Amino acid sequence: MKKIILIPALVGVLGIGVVIGSTSLLSGNAQENKVLTMQEIEKKALGIVNGTVTNIEFDKERTGDVYEVEITTATDEHDLKFDAYTGELLKQKKEVLDDDDDRSMEVENNTAVKITKEQAIERTLSKVNGTVTKVELDDDVYEIEIVDGQFGYDVEVHGTTGEIVKFEQDIED
Repeated sequence: MKKIILIPALVGVLGIGVVIGSTSLLSGNAQENKVLTMQEIEKKALGIVNGTVTNIEFDKERTGDVYEVEITTATDEHDLKFDAYTGELLKQKKEVLDDDDDRSMEVENNTAVKITKEQAIERTLSKVNGTVTKVELDDDVYEIEIVDGQFGYDVEVHGTTGEIVKFEQDIED
């Protein structure tokens, strides 16, 4: 008879302990795992390489969430990978551009761009709410990807006029 009473009491105490433990673990992880913004990562990247950010992308990898940043200078292209939570530089690659490489002219060609990346993002976010996961400047057009949990959006903003020239919505996988 005493065993029948002790077993439910023991299970109840263990259950309460598990609930308290998991709650403190979840709240601790939520505070520690705050994703840095694209602007914070861009600032870190430009502190490492002085140039023009031509691509910045948030990516979920098996090893963790990262930002991939591409910076172009007059002579080089730099690919940097940062931890999305700590901002730690995980990988850096430099490629020397030659005269035959079309991308070597990106910095010079982007002089026609009159709106900033931030203005292009602001223009896009006025059309749709969500999290920006990619911004790339290609042929004077900002290519912006946004997710809102349910949908993914591909938006192109003309770098000279600020006009949205493409807007596509897809169901997020």
